[in-house]
This record gives sequence, structure tokens and C-alpha cells, in this order.
Amino acid sequence: MIILLFLSCEIWRKRAASNAAPLAPVPSTLLLTIAMLVALAVTTSAMADAWEANPQGNWDAWSIWNLRARFLAAGGALPQRAWSPALSWTHPEYPLLIPAFVARCWTYAASSGDAAPIATSYAFFLALIAILTGGLAAWRSRTLGLLCGLALLGSPHFLHEVPAQYADIPLACYFAAATMFAFLDRPLLAGLFAGLAAWTKDEGVLFLVVFLVAGSVLRRSQFFLTAASAMPAAILAAVFKFALAPRLSTAFGSAAGHLFRIGQVLAALAHEFAAMSMGWYHPALPLIALAIALRFDRSRRQDLLFAGAIPIAMLLGYFCIELITPNDLSWQLQTSLSRLLVQIWPALLLFVFASLCTPESAAVVEPRKKAKKF
Repeated sequence: MIILLFLSCEIWRKRAASNAAPLAPVPSTLLLTIAMLVALAVTTSAMADAWEANPQGNWDAWSIWNLRARFLAAGGALPQRAWSPALSWTHPEYPLLIPAFVARCWTYAASSGDAAPIATSYAFFLALIAILTGGLAAWRSRTLGLLCGLALLGSPHFLHEVPAQYADIPLACYFAAATMFAFLDRPLLAGLFAGLAAWTKDEGVLFLVVFLVAGSVLRRSQFFLTAASAMPAAILAAVFKFALAPRLSTAFGSAAGHLFRIGQVLAALAHEFAAMSMGWYHPALPLIALAIALRFDRSRRQDLLFAGAIPIAMLLGYFCIELITPNDLSWQLQTSLSRLLVQIWPALLLFVFASLCTPESAAVVEPRKKAKKF
């Protein structure tokens, strides 16, 4: 809700401060708004059915995230079990943002019901829609923001992860928020969300490094404020990792063994990307259609580099981690790769929509072309 209010203020401020002539209105904006509301209602109804059938979420939800939240909310000596090495199946080395938030909700409500983790997952989902839709509306155009929101709501594989109550949806939210607020020239908020990503899950540490490196190269004027605002959450994650969380031994195979894994990882990645479809429909199809219809804005090359460097570098990092994992590679790919794609899918959408021309600008250019003919 705070993110949505902030982006609404940004849209109002941008409109009030603009002295340029307004762009031509796009008649389909109202239809896109209605379509997005209908899609959100249908999606929420489907999620409600999933929550009713499985209120405690999927395996990792009740065996890792919600279980650790119960320890934190119990009081006494039980909170320490949230990072106890004796409970290795709970991944005690994972950061505590999501379990701590759910535990705090249970403490305030004086009840450890299923509503808190369900509401947490859905709230992050709504925040992600607000970031993509409202952020692009404030930065580029309302129509482009609505199209991006519809693209997210038209991603079945991504939507399937929301009722699972895993930490991947919050992580995806922080990835997209950090990038979006960097575009909006809000380095303090961008750094804050990047730091929170590191306090959410181990993959967030990689994102924080990638985000700061990309910012130091492509957005130098914002780098120091971004890094400073990311430090509190990053320091909290580091203290937990080195002072509280158990040290887990990791064994890596030989370099030759890693080379033999490359083909297996690439094949699994291609398979998971194809598996994001539902029947004949794949969420990449609307993106291809929009790229053909709107075309790419060649004047936004630096924004395109920044938006594209982050998810591409994350994919490369995930690829390298899969190569050196000490676990059985087939099991590792089967249990993790789909969720890794979920984490970066909103960032990939932001990359695509950041590079497109706005429908409003197309509506201005088209009459000019017709006038030249006469």
C-alpha cells in the first residue's frame, strides 16, 4: 500500500510539473484498466481456491519459512531454533526477513493462524503489480504500465508460486522495486529494496552485488546514496550469516565435472522456460507482439543496458551456482530452477518494457506521417 501511494504521488507530481504539451490520449487506456482489474479479480479467485485447499502452502512453506516463523513467535528459548544446525531441513542459514515478518504478525494478532503467511504472500504480489504498473506509469506512460501489469498477470507459472508461500515472490518484488526506483531517480529507496533482498534469501546477496556494480557503471550519480541506503539491511544479513547462522560445509566437484554439467543446465533452463506456457499460450508471446507493434526506443540505450544487465547477470550467477552445486544436479535443477526463473521474471518484464516506445508517442507520430503524405 505504501508503494502504491508513493507511485500515485509520483504520477501526480510528474503530471503537475510537466510544462510540455501532453501526449495524445490512447483510447484503449480505460479498456486496459478494466482488463487488468478483471484479470486481477480472476487471479485472486483462483488463488483463494488454492489457499482454501492448501492453507499452509507447499513443502518449503511449512517446513522452512512458516516453521521458522513459529519458532520466532514462540518466545523463550525457542526462537534460537530458527537457526539451529540440528534442524538442517529448515535451512537455518537462510535470512530471516519473511519468517520474522510472519512471526511479528502472529505476535500482534496473538494467534498463529494461516492468515498471516497467506496475506504476506498476497501483499507482496500486489506490491509487485503496483511497482511494475505504477512505476512504469510514473516513469514512461500509463498505457505502458498497464500493459506490463497485464503481462505479469498473464504469466501462469509466476502466478502459481504466489499461493505456495515461498520467499521467491517477495524476492522478485525487491528485485523489481530496486530497479524501478533507480529509474525514478530515488536512490535511497532503490538501495533500501536491494538491501532487503539480501535479508530475504541467499539469492538476494547476489542481486545486491549485481545491482551495486551495475549502478556504479551505468548510474554513477546515484551510486553512493544507493549503497548507503542498502547497508543497514546488508549488515543485518551479514551479522546473521557470520554470527548466528550455522556454517555449512560445501564440497565442489572437479572443473572437468563442471564442464560436463553445462549442457545439462542449459537444457534444463530451456525446458523450464518452455514449461512457463499453458497449452499453446506462453507469456513471452505478448512481449513479442508488443515489440513488433510498438518497436524499441533507440534513445533509451543506457536505461536498456541497466535494466538488461541485472537479470542477465543474475541468470549467469544462477548458472554458475548450478554448475558447482555439491548436490545431485538433476535433483537441484528440478527443485530450484523454476523458482529461480520466477525471481527474475518481473525484472525481465521491466527490461522489455523499459526498451519499448510508448503507445502515446506512437499515437503522435502516426498523424504526422499521414500529414506528410498530403
